[in-house]
Amino acid sequence: MTSSIVFAAIIVLSFGVALFSRHNHTKQDSRDFFTASSQFGGILVFLLTVGETYSIGSIMGFPAAAMHQGLPFIDWFLGYIVLAYPVGYFLNPLLWKAGKRYGALTFADLIKAHYQSRFLEICVTISAIFFLLPLGELQMAGLLATIAEFHWSISPLLVASGAALLTFSWLAFSGVRGPAFVSAIKDTIVIVAIVLIAVAVLHKSSWHALAAASRAMPLSTPQGNVYAITTIFTQAIGFCVAPQTIAFIFTAKSARTVRRNQIIMPLYMLMFPLLLLSALYADASGLKITGQNSVFITVASTLLPSWGFALVAAACTLSALVILAGICLSIGSLVTHNLIKNVPDNRQKFYAKIVITIYLAFSVYAAMHFSALMPVLTTVYYFGIVQLVPAILCMVLNLSVRPRFIAAGFIGGEIVSLSLGFFSIPTQGVNVGFIGLLLNAAIVTAAALMATSKFKSIKI
Repeated sequence: MTSSIVFAAIIVLSFGVALFSRHNHTKQDSRDFFTASSQFGGILVFLLTVGETYSIGSIMGFPAAAMHQGLPFIDWFLGYIVLAYPVGYFLNPLLWKAGKRYGALTFADLIKAHYQSRFLEICVTISAIFFLLPLGELQMAGLLATIAEFHWSISPLLVASGAALLTFSWLAFSGVRGPAFVSAIKDTIVIVAIVLIAVAVLHKSSWHALAAASRAMPLSTPQGNVYAITTIFTQAIGFCVAPQTIAFIFTAKSARTVRRNQIIMPLYMLMFPLLLLSALYADASGLKITGQNSVFITVASTLLPSWGFALVAAACTLSALVILAGICLSIGSLVTHNLIKNVPDNRQKFYAKIVITIYLAFSVYAAMHFSALMPVLTTVYYFGIVQLVPAILCMVLNLSVRPRFIAAGFIGGEIVSLSLGFFSIPTQGVNVGFIGLLLNAAIVTAAALMATSKFKSIKI
């Protein structure tokens, strides 16, 4: 009973904080709804953008995949997050400046304004929506695995529907301000929860047992190392051009705010060794894990008192819902601002809420009928998102490349990546998204060199 009360109190608190976030912003236009009119200072921007690191895919997916896949997974998962921060240090301020210059609400606005191509805008919009779709299921799956540990007599469908309703209420009342303010609660509880479990593991288990479990983990192979290196590169740059990441960057007051946040974000990596302890404990103790993504929450329910378990469960739940809210906003803005043409500003919020409702319903359905290891869904997501990199780099660097070549590289890269992955074609360990990106970059680079050559010949 205590665990249920503590959990419910934190969820109610999150709803109250989301309501409070709309103070002095009761009348929102589309720009305020999607990007807070670029008024967020360093703390709120930090909490939003770093939320991708402490998503439920990380909190629950990392220990689960570490236990199942061992060092090969740990290498690439930690590596890509570490590399993403220095990449973002240079790239993210340029994206903010481009957004300011073009008055953009979405990353697709940048593409449309710079390349002056409706076809390219449609291509990147549809692609982004397609690859964002599974991420909602990922959040819901993690949430259901968390709530299942309470052993309530409530159907998973009702739990997922309630989570969808709470997420919708945050956004309906406050837009992006809702998840931004809730992130303050979420991140505080997440840190406390991870530390609590780490302390409990060290108290209940010996260093010898944990060390033995770490030595028993699967080791990297030469092919696994190739996969790790190519995946680290692919997902690090993909992390920085993800639609929701760019949208969060647009909420900042200045490019300086964006850059300063990138400097302190690596501090969040200190939590991952503590997360790894839960996987080592589960393996060393032979703990029975009911679901493939349930290692972290099962360890919490085994080792912590009821109030501590409730805190961990609330941390996982809010992590899922904050990320889900960001995905909803991204898809809603892409549909109403880019996919559908000439929607009046005073109607964009209304249509976005309809889109968000449909997406939440889809996420609930997918969570009921599909199941996958969380990092697998994340990897598939990056197959497509990373293909945005050449187009965005050409934009921020102001390189002269015609839209048709950008589109050819983008579409070609996605087709190659998806084909290799879908048909399980051997690549000797090379990440299929990386192969697609190479083709994409080759097409765009050749087009840029051709344009430069023609320019020089005319000048002479």
